[in-house]
Amino acid sequence: MRVVVFQGQYGVFKREDLDLSMPAVQTCLGLYALSDQHDYLLCAHFDTGLRLQQNLEDIQCALTRKAITMKSMHSVVFGGDGKQSYLRCSKPSSDIGHAIVNFIKARGGTAEYSSQYYSGIIPQTFNFYYKRRYGITEGENCRDFMGAHPQARNIARQRIKLTPREYSPAQAKMTDISNLYY
Repeated sequence: MRVVVFQGQYGVFKREDLDLSMPAVQTCLGLYALSDQHDYLLCAHFDTGLRLQQNLEDIQCALTRKAITMKSMHSVVFGGDGKQSYLRCSKPSSDIGHAIVNFIKARGGTAEYSSQYYSGIIPQTFNFYYKRRYGITEGENCRDFMGAHPQARNIARQRIKLTPREYSPAQAKMTDISNLYY
């Protein structure tokens, strides 16, 4: 099953036969989490700190619906701007990444923020992929965007009409796309 997770979206997906990409994490942040006890992968693509706590609670509820707890997840947050990027943004998204890690750890999960994949002063783009194995690649590849569910693509198109600085709290709400791919 092919899945594409765009900015402002998240999902919990069965790993068997999964072909997933979460492309173009630059000033955005990616989160992927694997469970030892379950055959599921959680992916979330954050593009704002607005409404962060509620979005994380929504993600936790999506896990709970599949009988998965944060405690069973091993999570990695990546992407975003490092502390050296004050030239491009007022508050580096690494602060948001650390808030995500703290949320997961407070619920008993393990989490780390990988500084290896900061965007930095010179913009870099990263893609998380999963297809029997997983990893993060640098750069944009058109294949990373291919195979998305039309509704997920339309949600993304609507979201990127505004910059994250222009979002209202309602527009900052992330969308669970798990059910689009089943």
